[in-house]
Amino acid sequence: MSVSEGIAQLKALLGKSGLRVVIIPHISVDGDAAGSCSAFSGALTKAGIKCYIVTCDSIPDYLRWLPHIPQAVSFQEKAGRCKQLLQEADIICMLDHNTVKREGDLEPWVRESKAVKVMIDHHPDPEEADIRISDTRVSSTCELLFSVITGIWGREFLTPDMANALYTGINTDTGGLSHNSSRPETYRVVADLLELGLDKEVVHRYIYETNKLSRLRLIGNILLNKLTVHPEYPVVVLPVTLQELEAYNYQEGDLEGVVNIPLSIEEIYVSVQITQRKERIKLSFRSKGAIPVNEWARVHFNGGGHLNAAGGQCEGATLEEVVQKVFDTTAWFFSTYAGI
Repeated sequence: MSVSEGIAQLKALLGKSGLRVVIIPHISVDGDAAGSCSAFSGALTKAGIKCYIVTCDSIPDYLRWLPHIPQAVSFQEKAGRCKQLLQEADIICMLDHNTVKREGDLEPWVRESKAVKVMIDHHPDPEEADIRISDTRVSSTCELLFSVITGIWGREFLTPDMANALYTGINTDTGGLSHNSSRPETYRVVADLLELGLDKEVVHRYIYETNKLSRLRLIGNILLNKLTVHPEYPVVVLPVTLQELEAYNYQEGDLEGVVNIPLSIEEIYVSVQITQRKERIKLSFRSKGAIPVNEWARVHFNGGGHLNAAGGQCEGATLEEVVQKVFDTTAWFFSTYAGI
């Protein structure tokens, strides 16, 4: 199914009356997931369609300024309400993820629901959905969603709030338009958003200039005391323990962007952040150039993502074991994929 065919099918579906739509981002919500949920919720609401945002976990504070995000229903806090909404939904929209597995605790309830499943996403290898609007060439789901919203309701339908939300996803998923943003079309979308009321300075302030002292101290500790350079390869590893998160009063989103910092070192080409959480060890991979860290995450760490930005996880292992696994698989990765 092409993007245009998917948009046409979604437009026809949304033309029905009395619809109840549930919008779901991926677990560990980031700027693209929150921005797309905010913008699409705004569009549906403006079109007179009843909709709810349902999340597995909580949405980070730095993204809660986005319209409709504070009203999202978290499964961690209101499991019964989430189950009810999914059972009553006519349409479930999966935004910024290519598989129901990325919905965490919501997965079994989504699979059980008889609602029409709509996927709008830009990640590789998407699973099947009733309506799948997928394009791996775009910078972000928010860039793709611009085409969806304008394709269904027209360009002038977008409000400044929607423009701010869409730019939030484009900006954060490209590291401030530094990676995965070489297509001229991306900048044409940004130009359109500016014409439609985007306040770029406001978005920038909320994303990059709203900090807590505890967050800065956590980041400082990681960079000063935890950053480790591989002795043979241009790789930095950033291990973070659960105890450190607790000591610095960690809140969701406090580590956003930290994994990108080591890539500012000229001789470093890959950065891997390894974070210990209560349920599992989470990994974030970033790279420069054509180094496909999504393959490293896919083969060894139950993950995947984009060429320069990917994630993974390990369960039933200690932080030390996962760090060692990263080091042990570095030579394999560079000899197999990076040509170094």
